[in-house]
Amino acid sequence: MIQTIDAAKGRWITLDERPRDPAIEARCTREFLQGAIGKLGDLTVVSANLITNGKYDVPPIPFDLGETMAPFATLRVIEDLPAFCDVTIDLRGAGGHVSTITVWVPLNWNGRFFGTTGGGTRTMGWLSVPEAARAINLPTALRNGFATARTNGGVKDRRNYAWGLDFKTGEVDRELTDLWIHRATHEMTVIGKAVTQAIHGVAPKYSYLCGTSGGGRQTLVEAQRYPGDYDGLWASDAAFRWTKMLLAELWPALVMKESGVALAPGKLNAFREAAIEACDGLDGLRDGIIGAFDPCDFDPRQIVGQSTSDGPITEADAEVMAKIWQGPRKRNGEFMWWGVHPGTRSWGTDEFPAGLLCSTALRDGKREPIPFEVADAYVQCWVAKDPNWDFRKLTYEKYEELFEKSVREYPELSSDDPDLRALRDRGGKLIISQGANDQVIPFMGAVDYYRNVTRVIGSEDETRSFARLFVTEGDGHNIPLDPGPGLYAADVLAALMRWVEEGKAPDEITAKTLNPASSAVKAERPAYAYPFVPEYRGAGDPNKASSFKPVRFETRTRR
Repeated sequence: MIQTIDAAKGRWITLDERPRDPAIEARCTREFLQGAIGKLGDLTVVSANLITNGKYDVPPIPFDLGETMAPFATLRVIEDLPAFCDVTIDLRGAGGHVSTITVWVPLNWNGRFFGTTGGGTRTMGWLSVPEAARAINLPTALRNGFATARTNGGVKDRRNYAWGLDFKTGEVDRELTDLWIHRATHEMTVIGKAVTQAIHGVAPKYSYLCGTSGGGRQTLVEAQRYPGDYDGLWASDAAFRWTKMLLAELWPALVMKESGVALAPGKLNAFREAAIEACDGLDGLRDGIIGAFDPCDFDPRQIVGQSTSDGPITEADAEVMAKIWQGPRKRNGEFMWWGVHPGTRSWGTDEFPAGLLCSTALRDGKREPIPFEVADAYVQCWVAKDPNWDFRKLTYEKYEELFEKSVREYPELSSDDPDLRALRDRGGKLIISQGANDQVIPFMGAVDYYRNVTRVIGSEDETRSFARLFVTEGDGHNIPLDPGPGLYAADVLAALMRWVEEGKAPDEITAKTLNPASSAVKAERPAYAYPFVPEYRGAGDPNKASSFKPVRFETRTRR
């Protein structure tokens, strides 16, 4: 049965217990699978192991986590797994790079295949991703009864994000980059399905793919380039428009560097709270959130002189905040990309400063901006192509040059082709979702892309017949957090599967705020399929979905 069973633990499939089939187990061998799928390419089945004790030893992460992710602990052993066949395959490409593909095939199979994706510049996600995350990993897919797979895309470099440049030659590895952009995910899909069919004797009836951030970009590329691979796809908080968006992610740090004003967390929080105080409630509901489509004209200069834990707000502070919210602009004022949505917390603390767009840190007694690590690595390796590139030497003039160079040299990496007619014609379904308070990806990028898709398809109704966009106010990047409510994977994937398998298109999906200790629902709100947005009815419980109604965002006016 397809329904949300446990949103916090990513459960949306009810499985009937079946007796173990010795014939299926007997096919979980390296020799059998090599013979069954060897014709698919220059591949080697490295191993095939039957795991029935419910435990899986997580191999070490094959790259340095870097400043952003190093503080997070990772699981060493995954438990509570159903019996499955663990298959490892090496696939050699024409350029000599070897992609390692992992396929997990449950003995008690639900008849479906689920492809997984990565994040940042990696095609392979972590096995230890939190269950509440929208980036579904192998264990979560397996527990829901799916055969599932992942790929490293041929990347063996220990540099987390900065593997694209050969530091000795100064040349970008185009073959490896091509794998990252699109080929690796497609190859994983073909091989993953073939392994599943070889073990169970029948092909998957339905196939699904989902990804968040860089994995959301992978998912959209599959919809654009390989519309026959999957029946249903979900791209969440997708890092597409990569060539512009990654440069835009350097903008807050650049503004602070060039102005000589690095905003401390206390001041950033003061601006955020003032913006919320001024603009919260424009949608009829005071919930600590500035609505995604509500006009917020708050001028940060209004709180100049206000005291904060990091000193009084100055004119220079306010000018920097205004530029960051506005987003990247050329020196002549021309629009380049969207900025941080006012009210969004996109900075760390002095104890854990890195990882977000507006982060700063005290170094040798002086506060300095910290460039977003993924964007910094992308510019160094793919755009500047200079292992010695240093953000601290970046100027507004050079920023414009790098922005234009990124767009010019990597059009295929933008991953924003709006022509999804082939997906429509094959009967595929696509859900795009974006948190309006995403800490690293401005939500208007997703809205703009969906509008472009609609222009190509020809009408709003025709687009909504196979592709829908959900923008969730208060929702952040990948993992639903307060203030929320946010979309949980179990809810979205249940809706996607009902659309694919039962023809029930999702007009709304319930966003939730869950108690982290008990998983009880603290608040919930409908996320309506664009162009509709939720408006509070003004009666009832503001934490309940029934207290909202859908309105077209264009009709929402200031109160």
